[in-house]
Amino acid sequence: MKIELKTIQHSPQLSEETHAFTANLHINGKHAGYAKNNGRGGATYYLPKDQEGKVLIREAEKYCEGLPPSDHTKNNSLGGLSHDMDLEQYIDDLLNKHIEKKEIAKFNAKMNKVMLKGIVYGIPDKSYSGFVYIMPMIKLLAHPNGPEIVLRDLTEKVLPSLKQGQKLLNTNIPESIIKAAGFREGQYVTPTVRNIRYGTIPYIEDDKNNRGRSR
Repeated sequence: MKIELKTIQHSPQLSEETHAFTANLHINGKHAGYAKNNGRGGATYYLPKDQEGKVLIREAEKYCEGLPPSDHTKNNSLGGLSHDMDLEQYIDDLLNKHIEKKEIAKFNAKMNKVMLKGIVYGIPDKSYSGFVYIMPMIKLLAHPNGPEIVLRDLTEKVLPSLKQGQKLLNTNIPESIIKAAGFREGQYVTPTVRNIRYGTIPYIEDDKNNRGRSR
């Protein structure tokens, strides 16, 4: 069964103990009803749009009752309470995923602005740090000495600073430079720019030998 939330209106300003939101509840591709939470700690509630929606919601309730607990409803090591999955919790989980997706998009948009000007590293979708140059990365790499500058900084500043779980997050630095700096598989995300020959930096062909790179 396909259960979705559409036309989600989330209000962080009104969210106190729970997320304040309104949304259209769609079941198996049909607009079955509405879901809402006032954001004051109360339960999320839903209601049917019409008689057909009422039937669909009943079917969704039965479907959810047969599902295992989600990550939010399982017991935890701190002794948290758990309860069986139901449609209310399913809706809350959908909302949480929606909010998380938006937060990741905002995070990456902010990080990408820094990436255009310099080097960024950290945990993908979670945290980053880095530094910028006096010119955009694309112009720096086109400068005669630019690739060597980036190579040096990757080797001397970034690689020694990487902690467990962290990676080089730049997708705008050729992999030939990244590998020449000593980065191993799993220590960088896959670049989106083509590999290039620059001075003493080895050229890496995009062939079968490059499979299994970090993504």
